[in-house]
Amino acid sequence: MQKHDNLLGVLQTIYRWRKAIRNVCILAVVGSIGFSLMLKNHYKATTVFYPASTQLANPELMFGTTGQVTDYFGSDRELDRLVEIANSGELINFMVWKFQLYQHYGYDSTSADGPFKVRAYLRSLYDAQKNKNDAIEVSVEDTDPLLAAEMANAARDKIDQIAQRLNKESQAKILTAFDDNIRRKRTELSALADTMLQMRTLYGIYAPESQGEFLADQVISAEAGVVKNRAKLEVLENNPAIPRDTIAYIKADLRAFERQRQMLISNNPKDGDLTVGRFNEGLPKVSILNDLHFQARKQLSYDLERYNQIKSAYNTDIPAVHIIETAAKPLIKSRPKRSIIVIATLVAAFLFSVLGALMADAYRDINWKAVTREEPAD
Repeated sequence: MQKHDNLLGVLQTIYRWRKAIRNVCILAVVGSIGFSLMLKNHYKATTVFYPASTQLANPELMFGTTGQVTDYFGSDRELDRLVEIANSGELINFMVWKFQLYQHYGYDSTSADGPFKVRAYLRSLYDAQKNKNDAIEVSVEDTDPLLAAEMANAARDKIDQIAQRLNKESQAKILTAFDDNIRRKRTELSALADTMLQMRTLYGIYAPESQGEFLADQVISAEAGVVKNRAKLEVLENNPAIPRDTIAYIKADLRAFERQRQMLISNNPKDGDLTVGRFNEGLPKVSILNDLHFQARKQLSYDLERYNQIKSAYNTDIPAVHIIETAAKPLIKSRPKRSIIVIATLVAAFLFSVLGALMADAYRDINWKAVTREEPAD
């Protein structure tokens, strides 16, 4: 077995090349130290928050018109929605504009690829994701620790603003639909009121229940008067002891009651007199219009109350996030890890130098000129 095929041979080779390996490692360490010292310190600021439930903006829950229990913290759906907002282009554009990142990162805003580069660099320093406790963590790295904290808090506030705006846009659409519906119902209610007034005027029916009772009493009274006076006349008319004036008075009462009865049951009333026939003809029409008008007013009142509730919810500032931790100025740098850089460079330099030494020792007896010499043609 040759020495290259066992560990002892490898150790012998490393020992022979120890000075070269040492020099390579020293150069690598010195170079890595110089390189790491040239790197700027970056500081990471993190803010943590939970999503608020969209039910908080629900008018039914706000005004207690439902028995549903209010959930103040959002579900996984709200959590995913906020994560998408946190990583959206709108938020990145806001950060670039608010903190003047073209100048801060040293990119030219007038170049063709400047907008892409500054946003790509910001995304490399910006992170928004769910943590193990189903909260959202927004972190920003920067060479200025105070600026890193300001950017993280500004990103969180912008996420809250965008989420609220999306909720209010949905409420605004509902308000517009309610407003159009209320205007239409008011027009219909006005037309219905005009029709009902015409029907009441035409048939003289303004209080169906009291007028119906009044007509019934009048018909019964007239009928009773006719019967009563006819009976009196039959009994007293042939009695010579009864004065003629009394008989004439009874006949007059009888004609009056008969005339009253005739007028009440006439199908051709004069001068708009309210009769049983006219009342019976107009009662169904007026009653239907009354019912329609009542239902329309009731529905309009409900829609107005609903509209006002939604408008109150729309005008109320309901946060979309529950802040758990505000980003504070970081006191310790997040990177670079200079010791790790130096150690990793040293390990890599040692391994590659050892590999180089083994290859050089393994192929030192080869005549490279003979290998590279061209073979003569036949």
